[in-house]
Amino acid sequence: MSSPLRALVITGDGINCETETAEALRLVGFEAEIRHLNDMIAESMTLDHLSSRYSVLALPGGFSFADDLSSGKLLALKIQHGLRWDLAAFAARGGLVLGVCNGFQALIRLGIFGKSVTITNNEQGKFVNKWVRVVRGSDSCVWLKRMGTIDLPIRHGEGRILFQGSHSAEVVSKFERYGMMCLKYEQNPNGSAFGLAGLCDSTGRIFGLMPHPEAFVRWTSHPEWTYQPDRAGGPGDGLLMFQNAFQEVSGK
Repeated sequence: MSSPLRALVITGDGINCETETAEALRLVGFEAEIRHLNDMIAESMTLDHLSSRYSVLALPGGFSFADDLSSGKLLALKIQHGLRWDLAAFAARGGLVLGVCNGFQALIRLGIFGKSVTITNNEQGKFVNKWVRVVRGSDSCVWLKRMGTIDLPIRHGEGRILFQGSHSAEVVSKFERYGMMCLKYEQNPNGSAFGLAGLCDSTGRIFGLMPHPEAFVRWTSHPEWTYQPDRAGGPGDGLLMFQNAFQEVSGK
């Protein structure tokens, strides 16, 4: 009998979407474990331990450490200096990484997508909480296979993705060449460059996005679900991303 595929969901001060993220992973077949960041630092969980035990690492949404310094910054520093995890190495060993909202902000602060990518306050200067339509921007991302245009909720004040620095044009060219600008808004809600809703690394295995797929794994979570009551018992659009992850690591 084969061992279950495990997913690690990080929680900690201010993270508030860990339960929903773990539930989404369980719905598609993972054995999801929620662990507090400080506990893993205290036990010195190494990258080898992470890679040998878990197939997926998820950084959920929320407001880790009250977004002190900047959104996701302290979470990134704790991962980088407290755990000393190299997420690119984890992906190279066959792992998948998902960062949602605050988790995506942390991936950007970690430099996963390079030094020219930053994330800052929404263009309108206020928190946005609404449903949006997003579309796959490339075929590179493992998490987005078979995905067309879907609905997902956003809820963030710092979701504007920008490219900065004197070499930003070269970086954009690289991102386009490798399909890293993998998720885009149908109508840009925050002023992100190129209407970006999410990015993946060059392998397509590390994926970060501002919308919340874990918040739409059941059709009845959609605000207009009663217009299509025949889908009431079915999955929400966000579940597809987690299904893609399970298929990737299981080989099914």
